[in-house]
Amino acid sequence: MSADTSDLDALARDLVKIPAAMVPRMRPVVAKSCLNTKKLMVADVRKSTHFKGKKKPGLDASIDYDIKVHEFGGDGVIEGEVGPNPERNPAAGLAGIAYFGTSKPGGGTVRNPEDAMLEEAPNFYEFAFKATEGLL
Repeated sequence: MSADTSDLDALARDLVKIPAAMVPRMRPVVAKSCLNTKKLMVADVRKSTHFKGKKKPGLDASIDYDIKVHEFGGDGVIEGEVGPNPERNPAAGLAGIAYFGTSKPGGGTVRNPEDAMLEEAPNFYEFAFKATEGLL
């Protein structure tokens, strides 16, 4: 008994190409999502009386994002990190107090960064879906 598997072989070859095709399509989606999350986090900090910049840059000026792409053997991972950056502004050292507080009252007045990420998630999923249409 024999079987023609040429269609399955072609499908397997096409499926192997998908990860490499995903990185250039998804990198801009991850970057836009990081930018949107950054804007939400900056707005949250600016609502705080204690942590926004007044006379000098505050925690809001330290928030930025970084995108890293890791590829190996055609597979790719796109990583976006958003948050206070001490290299950008030393006020980033106040982030723990701003978000989570201390044992004393007065801290923890800024919305948790995870909330900004969750608020941005539906946009990310929508644009990720559009960016990957037609790959299969």
